Amino acid sequence: MTFLHNIRTVARYEATILRRSWFFRLFSIGAIVIFTFMNIGIYSPVGDEPWEFISIPSSVPLMNLYLLNIAQAVVVIFLAADFLKRDKKVDTNEVLYTRSMSNFEYIMGKTWGILRLFLGLDVLILLIALVINIISKSMTVDLMSYLSYLLIICVPTIVFSLGLAFMLMSVIRNQAITFLILLGIAALDMFWLYFRFGSLFDYMAFGLPVFKSGVIGFDNLHYILNQRLLYFFLGLVFVFITVLLFKRLPQSRFLTGVSYILLVIFLAGAAICASNAWSVYKNDKNERNLVIETNRQFENRNFVSLTDATIDFSHKGNSFNATVLLKFVNENNGNLDKYLFSLNPGLNVSSVTSGGREMVFTKTHHIIEIEPRESLPPGQQDSIVISYSGTINESFCYPDYVENIKENPFRLGMMNVHKRQAFLSENYVLLIPETHWYPIPGLNYYPSNPARIKVDFTLYTLRVKTGEGHTAVSQGIMKQEDGYCVFTPESPLTGLTLALGDYRSDTLTVDTIRYINHYFPGHDYYKKDLAEIKDTLSLLVSGIMRDLEVSFSTKYPFKTLRLVEVPVQFYSLPRTNTQTRAEVQPSMVLIPEKLSTTQNAGFQKRFTRNKKRMERNNQVITDKELQVRLFNDFIRNTFISGENFRYRNGVVINEPIRYRLGPSFYFYKNNFFSTEYPVINAAFESHLQKINVPREGGFDYRSFMGGLSDIDRTNLIFRGGSFRDILAMDPSIDTIRLIITLKGDYLFNFFRSKAGIPEFNEFFRKYVEDNRFRRVDVKKFNDDVKEEFGFEFYPSLDDWFNAKDQPGFLYTDLQVNEILVEDRVRYRVSFVVSNPEPVSGIFNVSFRTAGPGSSNRQMSITSQQGMGGTYSFSAQGRGMDVTDISRIVLLGPEESKKISIILDYEPRAMLINTLYAKNIPG
Repeated sequence: MTFLHNIRTVARYEATILRRSWFFRLFSIGAIVIFTFMNIGIYSPVGDEPWEFISIPSSVPLMNLYLLNIAQAVVVIFLAADFLKRDKKVDTNEVLYTRSMSNFEYIMGKTWGILRLFLGLDVLILLIALVINIISKSMTVDLMSYLSYLLIICVPTIVFSLGLAFMLMSVIRNQAITFLILLGIAALDMFWLYFRFGSLFDYMAFGLPVFKSGVIGFDNLHYILNQRLLYFFLGLVFVFITVLLFKRLPQSRFLTGVSYILLVIFLAGAAICASNAWSVYKNDKNERNLVIETNRQFENRNFVSLTDATIDFSHKGNSFNATVLLKFVNENNGNLDKYLFSLNPGLNVSSVTSGGREMVFTKTHHIIEIEPRESLPPGQQDSIVISYSGTINESFCYPDYVENIKENPFRLGMMNVHKRQAFLSENYVLLIPETHWYPIPGLNYYPSNPARIKVDFTLYTLRVKTGEGHTAVSQGIMKQEDGYCVFTPESPLTGLTLALGDYRSDTLTVDTIRYINHYFPGHDYYKKDLAEIKDTLSLLVSGIMRDLEVSFSTKYPFKTLRLVEVPVQFYSLPRTNTQTRAEVQPSMVLIPEKLSTTQNAGFQKRFTRNKKRMERNNQVITDKELQVRLFNDFIRNTFISGENFRYRNGVVINEPIRYRLGPSFYFYKNNFFSTEYPVINAAFESHLQKINVPREGGFDYRSFMGGLSDIDRTNLIFRGGSFRDILAMDPSIDTIRLIITLKGDYLFNFFRSKAGIPEFNEFFRKYVEDNRFRRVDVKKFNDDVKEEFGFEFYPSLDDWFNAKDQPGFLYTDLQVNEILVEDRVRYRVSFVVSNPEPVSGIFNVSFRTAGPGSSNRQMSITSQQGMGGTYSFSAQGRGMDVTDISRIVLLGPEESKKISIILDYEPRAMLINTLYAKNIPG
């Protein structure tokens, strides 16, 4: 056809002129050189091969096109906005204007000429990346991702930039002003728009999460397509507007009419895509608000305590059917006239029965309100059967969370990953308790007290009907029964997790604990990389578990520990009512796809690098010894003590790694509750799991350099109100962590000051073991403490929770004297401390001495060299079995005491932690 020939002719001339442009030549040569060296330095065997970049093959084209797209989005602005001026300058317009071609053919030709030139450069860069990808022995190749990212990232960006530049030049007809406007839009996207409104206005995909999993592919494909098609269609709209505005006789009424029609079609398409993308963002926001408002209606109502649950689950593609038998007891002080359960709002209840008879129920969003035939008295049990079906609404899971990829990024390298809390598709299923995929007698968020939580220890039985090629994974012992996979956990659990997928598994039994690793086919690369330690793996695992048990002063409570590989997009959000993340479930850890988000998982590269370094230093080590070091380093950094840091508004925030096993030793084993003080379990958890609150820059140098430590900042927060008042203000998650941690430390120091440090440690260690998998009322705990030690703490909880006043301590007359005790020189440290405030207070004292092994008793500083380094600092006097403090002092209001402490070794430093007090620094 003639018009296609004319378009190709214009495109050929435009491409030829651009190729001769030194600006484009320099950009192309620079891009080829830079990306060649970048790919060699990152992805090739001679490069660094950081595991977060090479673990998932789609990251290769994504990384290349992500960076190239940013650069060419700016370059396109200069080249596209130059077209009218350049045509006049080199007189190419005289050659083309005199020909019998329409404005449609001319503008479309120029658009296609520039587009294909840049796409050619993109393809060339991708070919370089593909060659490196093929050469690398550590990566597989995902060919479809190369094409997918070219269409998703580059094409919409180039078309939108071209169309907008053409239209602005046609309207403004001033190149300088056009440059300023286009560069301003690009800068606005890169610095302000990319993280707002769900990345809807991110035309260059600067922050849009488009990461592709090797297991499930694109998890948010609907949103990606609508967002990218929006800018592709808008770019074409601008191109057709340019055709209609172009200062030249149109030459063809037919093509002018076609331009009007296509303009309307693409404008409608852009409107539809914008509406679809906006609805995703708006629906998510509205859903979260609706969950909060619904919870507000029911947060002061009483719930039953779930004791047994039998779930029949049938997977139906993107939905599922389920029937659950619930047995529960009324642990409240009064009768229950209605049973309240929370169920994901994406699930619809079809029936509720008891004893074979239908029960009346109403569903208010996610709350099921059931009317029993008669009230349930305290201490009495009942049971019901609920049948339901549907899908999972992930917006329900963390209603208080506001998605912001700048404030709370989830990245692999520099590439944003979409956060998912559940998966329910034809090929893969992952349902965690936080989704409420089965009825829960409690709320996932209490608006008036965000730190409140309700935990039940329940005996579950799960029956799963799986499809062909699917393997079911859940807690408990699994057996086949009448076409169902039946899971029966060996102990009560706080929640049940279900995964369905193409899983393989390996089992290792060590010291009565079964370690089961569930992984996707081809993802067990570590077997080859750590082949030398196969025969000693049992000893290594046993040693690590013993270290964990010693650290938490309690035994691992379960008979099984499952490591379940899940798609890389799975990401639990921090919660205000617990510091436990959903990656760690009872007797289960959900680990990322090919360990991509964990540090030190690239064993082969680390082995090679360490081997060469040791050879250069003339150090001799066997391959087995080195692999043992790598394994221990990975396990400890990932599951025991690892932390990561990120920047938020220019401040470094340090957080525990999401896979740490600490919750298995308290949160999933014990629970202390109180109707008057619902935050009590969170306070216990923060102290007993040795959770370190986020610190700027890792190790808290600020307190040693005269700055404000986290304890100091927390005490300043408490000057604004009581514990209850601050929680009612709905502060940020970081603030809640700070105040709960400080209050938890204060409470346990109070216990130990009354009972004695070793006496209380021994008592409490036995107490939590005796009450394993039980909910313990704090009043009962108070009675047991009174029986054992003769004091009550419950009356003091009112001040702990509601009082606004803080104590303050003055220290004077510090002296150190050598004394002779039984023919041995010892050291007496004495000082006078006063509390002039009208409320009592507590502080603890510890020492760094010259004795063997004692210089670091109070501090635990660990560092891992590598991607920036991480540091951790353990707070003084935290944990189940405190051994790092010498004395806890309880001082009454307006009281003074002289304190004397005898030490075996010469003191080098005295450390005082004033906990909850006015002292700054404390």
